[in-house]
Amino acid sequence: MKSDVKPVICASNVSTAVLFTGPTRLRGYMIQAGATSGACIINGLENTTTVSTSSSTGVYIPIQVGAGGTETLNLPEDGVLYAQRNGVGIVDGIGVVSNTSGLTVTLFIEK
Repeated sequence: MKSDVKPVICASNVSTAVLFTGPTRLRGYMIQAGATSGACIINGLENTTTVSTSSSTGVYIPIQVGAGGTETLNLPEDGVLYAQRNGVGIVDGIGVVSNTSGLTVTLFIEK
C-alpha cells in the first residue's frame, strides 16, 4: 500500500506558487482551463521559497491545456520524486511556475 496521497492546489489567480516544501512524490495531476487555453510548469524548488524555472532539473513538467479543457495524469508505481539530487538542481519540494491564463492546478502528492 502506498503512503497517504493529498491534493495541493495552485489557484487560478496565482502564476507561481510553492505548493509543498520537503521531499515528496508527484502521483498525479488535474489541471483545468477556463475560457482560454493556458500553460504551466510543474517543477522542483530552487530554494524553500522559489520554484525553479530551469528545464534541466530532471523533474520539469510543462503542461498545456486547451480552452475549457482538463488535463489529468496518474503516474504509475512510485511517481516522480521531488527531492534534492546530489546537491544540484533542486531542493526538496514541488511548485508551479508560469501559470498563464488562469489554470487551476491540482497536484496529488505523497506527503
